[in-house]
Amino acid sequence: MALLKIGSLLFDADLVVFDKDGTLIDFEFMWGRLTVAWVNRLTADTGDEAWRRELYRFLGYDVQQQRTEPQSPLAIATTGQMLTIAAAVLYRYGIPWPEAEERAQSAFWQAAVDLPLADLIRPTGDVAGLLGQLQGAGVRVAVITTDHRAETEETLRILGVAHLVDHLVCGDDDLPPKPAPDTLLATCDKLGVKPARAAVVGDTVADLLMARRAGAGLCVGVLSGVGDPALLAAHADVVLRSIDEIGIGERLGSVRG
Repeated sequence: MALLKIGSLLFDADLVVFDKDGTLIDFEFMWGRLTVAWVNRLTADTGDEAWRRELYRFLGYDVQQQRTEPQSPLAIATTGQMLTIAAAVLYRYGIPWPEAEERAQSAFWQAAVDLPLADLIRPTGDVAGLLGQLQGAGVRVAVITTDHRAETEETLRILGVAHLVDHLVCGDDDLPPKPAPDTLLATCDKLGVKPARAAVVGDTVADLLMARRAGAGLCVGVLSGVGDPALLAAHADVVLRSIDEIGIGERLGSVRG
């Protein structure tokens, strides 16, 4: 175990669990651009502005402000859930359900082809440096995300940190997603770490609720993503600007854990 300095707190940790989008990488830089490309493809044949407004509204993206709503599906839901939401909007406008599902999925993956993943990845801080420090201090590292596994694994490779992540849980794994505690409990069990010895770092309330419900020792909110500062503060032990405020601490002062 190692003593971590997380903002103003010190915490004896065996494991640090990170969310991905908004915590390790810039959420809007990736998902804002991808959502616009997706909606454009979904509505390209119709040019119907009502469809566009409904898709953005139900996904939770303010295209005028280029901002994701903090408690929206886009911020929290799995990729599969977002595809279902988009299909439901198409169905509402008269598209038969099988066709609506196919169109939602096809447009999403076409948008992903138009915007290669490597062009959507912008780290929120020194991701490789932090994960390297944690590994050097003997702290295990996990990533729990609602994104699909293939894209998540590729993102970690692009960031150059795949070899520094001990365990990965994704939205298309067979586990209830955040804010359910299951993914964190399964991670701790897999790595042989008690939840009380784990710190969880995320940019949404769903990340922090998952941590609380699983009995995590420290819940850390970060402002680098889409989370509302007041909502994060209500659920976190500490709120940081970004992961760059996390490091290895000295064994002095008050210690949580």
